[in-house]
Amino acid sequence: MNWTWLGLITAAFLVFSCFVGFQRGFIKEAVSTFLVLLSFVGVWFVNPYVNTFIRENTPVYKEIQESVEEFAKEKTGRTGESGTEEKQKVLEEMGVPEIIAENILKNSSQETYNYLSAQSFIEYISGYLATIVVNGISFLLSFFLVTLSIRMVTYALNLIARLPVIHGVNKIAGGLLGGVKAILFIWVAMLVLTIFCETSVGKAGFDMIEKDNILRALYENNILAKLFTGIFYGR
Repeated sequence: MNWTWLGLITAAFLVFSCFVGFQRGFIKEAVSTFLVLLSFVGVWFVNPYVNTFIRENTPVYKEIQESVEEFAKEKTGRTGESGTEEKQKVLEEMGVPEIIAENILKNSSQETYNYLSAQSFIEYISGYLATIVVNGISFLLSFFLVTLSIRMVTYALNLIARLPVIHGVNKIAGGLLGGVKAILFIWVAMLVLTIFCETSVGKAGFDMIEKDNILRALYENNILAKLFTGIFYGR
């Protein structure tokens, strides 16, 4: 098993979260985890509106698309369609992280080209990356707004502090829930990294994810990414 320093920090965070959950006990941790899940449910309803607003009222999507397309042409000197091997070479020359490159190749179909209004592989790449970045940004904004609203209500009602602490098996269950909640936050952090996938920081992060078995497994099974940043999200 390969480890990186980022993987070790992630593992330490998981252990720490389990310990905190154990200390708090099942009831408090169950309510806390429920509030996190409630935030994601809220995001499911709010996010489409935020996503549409960003696409239609800000230059974010267009600027990212044009920037990536220009960068791709400068790096590869290509503008037209190519075969599978040529596509892989284009992605390598652009320095696209392997995990994202695999998804780009997997989704390279006429349906996706039509959806992104792409006439060439370069246009497809730029549209694909712009889409997942905008989807990621809209998710994070929605998550922040919904979480802030829920936290304000729970703080005002002092809900968590009123809950009792129960010992025994309930504390063990609390530890397990703490680990589940930690994984959810790790998935959110990986969404943030995806937004910056074409920056030096993002590429360094993905390099560690690709080398670290645990991080790669967490990224490839990121349910939040599949739900909220897929290429056809909001369609």
